[in-house]
Amino acid sequence: MRREIWEVSRMDEDVYQLSVIFRGHVQGVYFRATTEHIARSFAVTGRVWNLPDGRVSMVAEGTEPEVEAFLSRIQEVRSDHITDVERESSMGPRQYEDFAIAH
Repeated sequence: MRREIWEVSRMDEDVYQLSVIFRGHVQGVYFRATTEHIARSFAVTGRVWNLPDGRVSMVAEGTEPEVEAFLSRIQEVRSDHITDVERESSMGPRQYEDFAIAH
C-alpha cells in the first residue's frame, strides 16, 4: 500500500514540497473535499484551504514523483473548474503528518 511508504519516513527528513494556488470556479464546488479524497490514493501530506479572493491554496509534501502525480490527478479530475495553476516547489522538513482541509 502506498500510504506505508511515507508513514515510515521521519518528520525531520527533507521532502519535496509543492505550494499551489488554483484559480477558476474552485470554491463552493467541493474542490477541497475532492482534493482531500484524492490525497488518500497518494503518499502525500499537506493542507488545502480557501483564500478570501475565491482561489484555493494547497501545500503537498512527499517524494517529487508522488506529489507531482497527485497534482496531475487533481488537475485531471477538476479540469472543468481550474482555469490556472500557480506553483512553487522546494525541499524542506515535513510539516504535516497527514493531508487535510485547513479551516
